Amino acid sequence: MLEIMSWGLMEALTAENDYNQHIRRFLNILLGDDPDTAHLELIDNYNVQEAALRDQLLQLVQESLSRSDEFLYRMSESRDRVAFAVEQKSQLKHQLDKAASSNASMNRS
Repeated sequence: MLEIMSWGLMEALTAENDYNQHIRRFLNILLGDDPDTAHLELIDNYNVQEAALRDQLLQLVQESLSRSDEFLYRMSESRDRVAFAVEQKSQLKHQLDKAASSNASMNRS
């Protein structure tokens, strides 16, 4: 059960990280900082009203990234806790198996 939860958390982290990378690339393009699209001069051709709308959009995207980063941090913490619980379960199972084999060998003697 814990392993399934761990895989689910890892898949969610991967998806969220991919989303963050796409948003950051979008911001770079919008700001003209992306070398692949710098020749498009996306921002230089805007009028004042479009620039205000762009700034508002940038603020919303940056807030979204901030929330997304916080989500990634929390998911990472959860993944670490689940991984720790899985490791503890594995160690406990190993100890129980070892104790059971010791008991079985004592009972045969």
